[in-house]
Amino acid sequence: MKIILNKTKRSSERYTLISGAMGSYGELKTSPNHSFNIANGIDKGNGYQGYSPVTYFLTSDFAPIEAKNKCKEILKSFGYSF
Repeated sequence: MKIILNKTKRSSERYTLISGAMGSYGELKTSPNHSFNIANGIDKGNGYQGYSPVTYFLTSDFAPIEAKNKCKEILKSFGYSF
């Protein structure tokens, strides 16, 4: 699954919610980190430019608010709460 969280002309500022666990060690079983992570940039066949756990992305200063809000909205539709 890949869902683009924000649209921008600068590919380095594009964030995508993708399937796959990241940063889930020590997290509760109900954490979205067990199922999802955030990729930034674009996939040019060699992978994205960067990855981060969902909980870190939502509390970070670098991510745009529109991407955070859309991420929360999507995760709530999957049954996660914030």
